[in-house]
Amino acid sequence: MNLLFHKMRTGKKGQIFAVLTLALIIFSIAAFLVVNLGKNNIQDSRIKYASRAGVLAGGSAACTLLNSMANLNDNMVLNFVGFTLMMQFLLISWIVDYVKAVIALVREVTPYNWDSGPKLLMATWTMSITTATIALQVCGATKTGNSIKKFIDELNEKLPKNSRDSARQYAFSNAGVDQPKIPFSKSGCADAWEYSNLETTFDIFMRTLPNTNRGDTNYGTSTLEFDWNDLRSTVQNPTVVNNKISVMVSPVAKVNYTLYKLEDVGGASARIAAYLSTRDLGWLKPLILFGVGITGALLLLIRASKILMIAFAVVITVIAVVLWILASVYTGICLGCSWFFCACCWACPLAAYYDYAAPWATAAAAVADIAAGVITKAYSDYPPGDIPCFVWDEGSNKYPISVQVTRTTSPNSINYGIYQTDWPTKTQGASGEIRDGALFPPSQSFDIYPVGF
Repeated sequence: MNLLFHKMRTGKKGQIFAVLTLALIIFSIAAFLVVNLGKNNIQDSRIKYASRAGVLAGGSAACTLLNSMANLNDNMVLNFVGFTLMMQFLLISWIVDYVKAVIALVREVTPYNWDSGPKLLMATWTMSITTATIALQVCGATKTGNSIKKFIDELNEKLPKNSRDSARQYAFSNAGVDQPKIPFSKSGCADAWEYSNLETTFDIFMRTLPNTNRGDTNYGTSTLEFDWNDLRSTVQNPTVVNNKISVMVSPVAKVNYTLYKLEDVGGASARIAAYLSTRDLGWLKPLILFGVGITGALLLLIRASKILMIAFAVVITVIAVVLWILASVYTGICLGCSWFFCACCWACPLAAYYDYAAPWATAAAAVADIAAGVITKAYSDYPPGDIPCFVWDEGSNKYPISVQVTRTTSPNSINYGIYQTDWPTKTQGASGEIRDGALFPPSQSFDIYPVGF
């Protein structure tokens, strides 16, 4: 530089232009290099953040559904606990009434037990009400459990779709699509609002993305693309460049769970108890353990109540018929006596008793027959062993999700004369795991854990 300034001072002019031209070329190349590398790094960062945003959004959507499933399963467990607690009291009450009815029935057949008729009807009536209540409890518990199971199934079906849709939405929103708006033919401030409402094809793509997702039933590793063109000027001629953003989502898979019914609980009681011992459920834990412990005996008694009720109805019906036969026989003997209803006639007191006892037995038999029909119909439509008790996740309680975002430019190299820009394909992926939650016992602690962010 000193030599240059020396020559300038000595009158040798014009050389500065060569130096400045060379410097300008160097600066231009450096500027293109900085812009090119900077834009590449920006795009790389954008698609990296887009993939992470997709994972977090899709994982959050999945967590919401998993927590809802756990909450529903909580209701199913409470239904199971309430059923087992209520059923033991009902069965104890039914057994007491059954014994009373059998005692009253035996006394009804024995002559001169004038108070046995009302007692038989009352015992049969209360036993039948308890029987109907047991049947209603079985039906109600089955319907409630099936309804909860249906909701869990519906949420489980939505799990891949919701996680995929949310991941796509946020990935595209953060992918850095820089599509310009179409040229506006009008001008002036009055038209600014109209221009601001103009939509690019990407705006339309994002607005219609929910409908696109709705029609796409591929919930496995699914890829969705958006591409647009922009015009870039070169020395030779303008170049149309095609840009493409691809988002591939491996959504959260459905939960692999098993539905435990009342029939299954007794056989798995040891396993359930061992699992519950590792969980802190507060007051719910002993109630679940109690319900699990008595399910075998409970189910046996519920089924036995149906058989015993039918047997009682048959026996009391037969006895009512026998009482009517005895009543007619002794009444006939009494009416044939020369001393009409004489005090010394042995048949007249028996005829009077059986004429009294037979209607009571008939009324009790009618009530017992109705109760037997009700419980038979209820157990036929809703077998006690089919009562849904809880959903148990048989998996590892880890649900992975991954999102990969790719940006491609075609052509991937443009010659601007003094510098050539390169746009290599950019691919960034992110993944996450949903864990720290369980579907049995009920737990609402599912959360998304980023992996390798």
